[in-house]
Amino acid sequence: MADIFGYKHLTSSGLVKTGPGVLHSVVASGGSANAVVAVYDEVSGSGDVIAVVTSLANDTKTAVLDVAFGAGCYVTLSGTGAKATVSFR
Repeated sequence: MADIFGYKHLTSSGLVKTGPGVLHSVVASGGSANAVVAVYDEVSGSGDVIAVVTSLANDTKTAVLDVAFGAGCYVTLSGTGAKATVSFR
């Protein structure tokens, strides 16, 4: 059976998943400014950093990670108009 991932589209910082899981990918989209998407193994915007993905203004960057997390998956966004899509299971 193929791996099936859920996803969450974010326009502001937020909790993606509580508890253990796998972070498959992060798509960072810059708005009118560069976007910085930080992913934490936590249920808040601090603690162990899993990844930081940056994208230039009006551009998109995709990072395939396939890494496990334990406590949860929390994403912070910075940059005007920044967006992120996170796929996980």
